[in-house]
Amino acid sequence: MIKKTYERYHETVYQIRLKNGMSVHILPKDDPYYTTYVELSLPFGALDLEFKKNDQMFHTPLGTAHFLEHKIFAMPDGDAFAKFSELGVEANAMTSYNQTSYLFVATENVMVALSHLLDMLDTPYFTKENVEQERNIIAEELKMYLDDPNVVMQNTLMEMMYHNHPLKYDIGGTLDSINDITPQVLMDVYEKFYQPSNRLLTIAGKVDLKALTAFFKDYDEKHPNKEKKAITILPKEPKRLVKRNMTEIKDVGINKLMLGIKLAPCKLNQRAQLAKEMRISMVFNMLLGPSSLTYAKLLEEQLINQSFYVNTTFEKKAENILIYAESKKVNKLKKKLIDVLTTEAQNLIDEAAFERYKKVFLGQFIFALNNLETKAYLYGKYLHMKTSLYDVVDVLKDITYEACIEDLKGIEKKYIATLIHKKA
Repeated sequence: MIKKTYERYHETVYQIRLKNGMSVHILPKDDPYYTTYVELSLPFGALDLEFKKNDQMFHTPLGTAHFLEHKIFAMPDGDAFAKFSELGVEANAMTSYNQTSYLFVATENVMVALSHLLDMLDTPYFTKENVEQERNIIAEELKMYLDDPNVVMQNTLMEMMYHNHPLKYDIGGTLDSINDITPQVLMDVYEKFYQPSNRLLTIAGKVDLKALTAFFKDYDEKHPNKEKKAITILPKEPKRLVKRNMTEIKDVGINKLMLGIKLAPCKLNQRAQLAKEMRISMVFNMLLGPSSLTYAKLLEEQLINQSFYVNTTFEKKAENILIYAESKKVNKLKKKLIDVLTTEAQNLIDEAAFERYKKVFLGQFIFALNNLETKAYLYGKYLHMKTSLYDVVDVLKDITYEACIEDLKGIEKKYIATLIHKKA
């Protein structure tokens, strides 16, 4: 066990690297913390459709990562969720574009729940019957999302932006693609990505270090295999858009606009990439966030309502910024937003305002770490990016006004896709 102390945060982290390759990071918190948050994450998500291992190529249907996340809870003696409930433990799981996570929060029975979590991950149970049952459940879930106009809009916009990159597809896949997911497909992916050497286990809150040390020593002896990791292969993606503009007549109560800015990913080291993500998040908060002058002006001119939002996405070899709005003057709003992004942005953010906002952003980030769940999630997220959570503040402090302005200069009209849903 390795002990690392971060004096300025009054934090201590204990790291255990098992012989089978699994990485365990323990973030203990003394009273008044009475809960324990455990998250097991794997760098396998919706984008991992094509991969290579031992010089052999593998292809999986859309939605496989999400489908597998569901089926991991199936065990020979029943649904793993039931056992968590019996233990009084709140369990959950989630699939993103780049990772899958299994987690639980507990105030008691922590060691039993931890053992159950790992048993669940180590006992793949995929049968023709339970896969078919899950297929029907996921199909209903997909249909529910397709009834959401905003989800449909975003899916269409992604198809307008991306030629080949799997970001254009929904995380859950399609009604057709999930029909191609079989027990064998799930087992193939499990064997390539779910082995201990691919797992990161983060434990935060009230912990018993001695009990955990003994537990993992025993676990390591029972699960000694250390597999070679699979390598995801992503297709080449052109810089250009598939389609710049589209207007569709829909059964909506008010006109909707969705605008997507396709960014060109650069080959950067992990720290530089993290800095870029933070810069763009900061700049767009200052430019179009709820406290920005542009937002206030758009509200005053009745070009937007409270539904307006900005979302940034940074994935493997694909980055974009999405802006959503509802407006009675949707064409005027579209022109105004494009003008702001391509000609006015650099003049709307001055250096003094940037330095003030940087302090606010830094304060919000540090304050968020008081939440145990947020801290554990971010710790794992940044560790998958080969960065320590406690180095993020230094990355943030090094961000300059000049670098943010350079990011804004890179936004061009030819890389902005716009989708309008007009009221029928």
